[in-house]
Amino acid sequence: MIRLTIGECRVDILPVVQGLTPEADKVKEAYGKYEAYGLPLSVEGILALSKRDTLDMDDYEVNELDLVYAHHLSEFGNVEFPCPAFCELVDLCKNDGLNVVALDMNEDKFTDVYLENIKATEFVKEHRVAKKGMKKKFDMSSPETFAEEWDAYVNKVKGYRKLSAARERYIAEQIADLAKYRKTVLIVAEVERVKNIVDILEKQ
Repeated sequence: MIRLTIGECRVDILPVVQGLTPEADKVKEAYGKYEAYGLPLSVEGILALSKRDTLDMDDYEVNELDLVYAHHLSEFGNVEFPCPAFCELVDLCKNDGLNVVALDMNEDKFTDVYLENIKATEFVKEHRVAKKGMKKKFDMSSPETFAEEWDAYVNKVKGYRKLSAARERYIAEQIADLAKYRKTVLIVAEVERVKNIVDILEKQ
């Protein structure tokens, strides 16, 4: 857990490994002590998680890179999509009548930012990046180390790196804005994004 003070608000950021089922337990342990809770997802993404019991989640979009990531991550335990830790926070808040704050761009804005940063040639490279990633040897000393190294590998593609940076800036801005209206906030975020988000917040 990383703790920041923004104005008069205590912001706790809980890094989790996306997809790894046991990470949901971290959320259970942290939950219940905060005025507000946030996730680095769009409004549409949080709504989909909250209604996943009534939706066909077999249609949940998992791209080729996600599948290779899951293949390697399975060395540490069961892997599921959507992210179990994110689902856990949505469920806990829903049971208590709370809304999870969406910290990421909505789908329309994300599409615009994606098209601004990902060139067609880079999009075509995705299959090749995934194929090489399947064979690549990663540091598997911990799931967190692997997740961060995988992210660095994918972000060698300039467009993906720029897209990740844009998301991090946006999420940090949303956290700072949320802190203006709350005294205590818990943010659950993917471990590979946390360091940069914290760096942005500390520089503000």
